[in-house]
Amino acid sequence: MPQNLSRLHRQTQSQSMVLAPRMLRGLDMLAMSLPELRAELNRELETNPVIEDVERTLEKDTVSQKEREAADRERSQEDDYPEDDSAPDSFYEADAEAMDRRRSFLESRTTEETLEEHLLSQIATSEIDEAHFQLAEILIGELNDDGYFSGSIPDLVMVTGESEEKIREVLGVIMTFDPPGCGATTLEECLLAQIDKLDSSPYQDEVRELLENRLLKDVAEGRLSNVEKALGISHERYADVLSALRTLDPRPARAYSRSGKGVNYVNPEVHAVKTVNGWEARVDARSLPEIRISPRYLKMLEDPATDAETKEYIRAKIASVKELKDAIAKREETVTNIAQAIFDAQSGFFEHGLKGLRPLTMQEIADAVGVHAATVSRTVNDKYVSTPRGTVELRRFFVSGFATADGGVVSKDTVYEALKEIVGSEDRSKPFSDDKISELLKAKGYSVARRTVAKYRAALGIPGASERAG
Repeated sequence: MPQNLSRLHRQTQSQSMVLAPRMLRGLDMLAMSLPELRAELNRELETNPVIEDVERTLEKDTVSQKEREAADRERSQEDDYPEDDSAPDSFYEADAEAMDRRRSFLESRTTEETLEEHLLSQIATSEIDEAHFQLAEILIGELNDDGYFSGSIPDLVMVTGESEEKIREVLGVIMTFDPPGCGATTLEECLLAQIDKLDSSPYQDEVRELLENRLLKDVAEGRLSNVEKALGISHERYADVLSALRTLDPRPARAYSRSGKGVNYVNPEVHAVKTVNGWEARVDARSLPEIRISPRYLKMLEDPATDAETKEYIRAKIASVKELKDAIAKREETVTNIAQAIFDAQSGFFEHGLKGLRPLTMQEIADAVGVHAATVSRTVNDKYVSTPRGTVELRRFFVSGFATADGGVVSKDTVYEALKEIVGSEDRSKPFSDDKISELLKAKGYSVARRTVAKYRAALGIPGASERAG
């Protein structure tokens, strides 16, 4: 390689190495919920002493201006050390008490490791190739509190550009992580992923066969003879097989919490505000962490008495703070832009609720905002919006389509609402059968088969006709 090209290659490679961590941090922060963003700020506080007034910044103290000025004067007086032997000899000693207060504050907010954090930490040492690390991160973000994959594989095929086969392959590897079974889409998958726990059990083969032959429903409904016949075992051995089966965990993530706490509280980050021009998306600035650089350390940079090593340390810490602030500002801008594009596309929701939603894909929003579909996926992850119709997850605005009789397309939620209206208007002494509901839906323009009616009815928690009678 010619010398000038070699130098250019090294320079480009060096720049990439500098930019990559910053870009990755920005992407990670974009996918964070508000509690996770505050946790990220806490991590910065642990190692960065130049951030001013930790507790007041995080809790958004609302003291009056006079109280604030008085507090500032008091802090200023505390910072003016007397010129005697009790004065600290160095920058590090001067900060000892402040660091103790900081450490105490952070320890009081220590949180347990979340399921997501635990699984993400295992990607790099797994069988997943580096090219699919990001796919694994996205899939882990789609797990529910019990550890099951709750996302839509067709949507992820569209968003990530990966094949369904590859997505299922990566999910299969995630199921081998600790705790095993996370990433499963069915109970059978979840328990089969834990079968190695029975390596020393004489009943491992029967448990595996029971799960592979989908006999769990028979077990649950007490059809013992069916299970015994299918497995070719005696009644006595069945009892032992059942005991072995019960050592597997149907909820592998039960020991973890998505937020690191026992209870997950929804924090709406976006607010839908009615204006003369329609519905406007506004990110509540008060809900986002504020970061301020302490003037004291800025003064130390200007002080000729401050040694070069200390100045270099302060500059590095200030640069880290500025990088974090830029990432937060970019995150706020992206969330606002994407939420606004969603509001514009789903204006019917604000007037008619869920039945006003139209089919919408992440790619449509990505095209409208000018970003990649994966950016939209990260942005709507664990983000909630406060609307006049309640608090709604941003991801909820993306719905699949359903063909109508006139060739149009409506959302599945629209069909759900129509189904609920039909059942709600029926004569309870003569409830509609699924066939009749199918006919009534067709009369409304929705060609829905009887089997699909039964599926949608079950999804809505509506019992069958015989159970609704009376």
